[in-house]
Amino acid sequence: METATEPPADLPADGGPDPPTPAPAAADHDDLLSELESARDSLRDLRSESAAMAEDLALAQRQRDEAIGRAASLSETVDGLSSERDSLRGRIKELEDLAAGREEESVAKFEEELREREGLRIEIEVYREKFRGLEAEREKQKKFLLRIADSVKAVKESLARIIESLDEGKAVEREEDESLDTGEELDRESRLAQEEISEVTRLVEVVESKVNDYKETKKKERKQLENSVVSLTEENRDISSLLRIALVEKEAVEKSLNKLRGGNEQKRVALLQFAERGLHRVGFGFMMGSGNPEQLMESSGASSTGSKSDGSDCEEEVVSLASTVETIMKNLRQEIIQLRKSLEESRSDTERLQSLTNKQAQQIAENTLYIKELEERERLLAQSVMMWLIQVIIQVLRKHLQNDNFLLTQFASSS
Repeated sequence: METATEPPADLPADGGPDPPTPAPAAADHDDLLSELESARDSLRDLRSESAAMAEDLALAQRQRDEAIGRAASLSETVDGLSSERDSLRGRIKELEDLAAGREEESVAKFEEELREREGLRIEIEVYREKFRGLEAEREKQKKFLLRIADSVKAVKESLARIIESLDEGKAVEREEDESLDTGEELDRESRLAQEEISEVTRLVEVVESKVNDYKETKKKERKQLENSVVSLTEENRDISSLLRIALVEKEAVEKSLNKLRGGNEQKRVALLQFAERGLHRVGFGFMMGSGNPEQLMESSGASSTGSKSDGSDCEEEVVSLASTVETIMKNLRQEIIQLRKSLEESRSDTERLQSLTNKQAQQIAENTLYIKELEERERLLAQSVMMWLIQVIIQVLRKHLQNDNFLLTQFASSS
């Protein structure tokens, strides 16, 4: 606040020149003047300082007003900031609560994921054990297929020998089965077993055709043998009847001989005629090689020249004729027995070949079915393993996607 300064009372009012003073007072007057000048200077200084202070005061008032305005605006700003701070504190509290909840949720999810991973690891171990078991079973199946291939190969060689024996030593042609190249990936054991079974199947068909031909041939031979046996049986029956007739005629001739009591030549001729008739009825020529009765009589006469025996010669000839007929009958019986024996052997061979063929065909069919079953099981096992691997991969990818989504959510919330 400005204050007016009044001049001192001893000064002139107009500030004009000082009145003359005596000499002693002149020194005082000079002092006063100097003091006055200094006072004036001080006044001027005070006035200038007062003006400066007034300016400073005005500036201070202006600054005060500005400060009051600023204080008011700052108060409003502080009030806004306080409300914003309160809202931020509430937001921070909410975020802290949300972060705590998310942290608990993430911890729970992490623990759940750890448990799931542990479960997956255990499940993977279980599937690995199953896969090892499947591999072991596959190895067993391969070994079994190799054994089947060996047995089928032995059967094939046996069939080849049978075919060679049926073809009288002719070598069996080997054929390559082109139907095996189906585009499917087969292992060596399955392919080997399939090749052997295909070859055995072909050989079985060949053996079947050969056996059928052999059976037809044996059937024809059996029919011929049966016809021969029937004819020989009929001949044997005829011989038996003729022998009975011959015995009757022999008795009649003996009676006639006893009645005739003729010479030895008549007895011999009658006996030879009887024998010739009997042998011609049977179907044999006379064993002595005679063509007609005159030659028989001449030969018998020539052979009996110089003999002096009577009835004993006739008895010897009858005995010789009976022994000849008996020998013929024995030979016929032996031939019939041999024919029957060969017929039975052919029947037994045919039955044995038929049973062997049936057994081998049945064994081949069983092996084929078992191989198909093994191939089906192998295919199903491969499919199950592939499905399991796909499921494991899908679960792992799903877990990674969940983790990525969770990390993205946390990053978005934090930002």
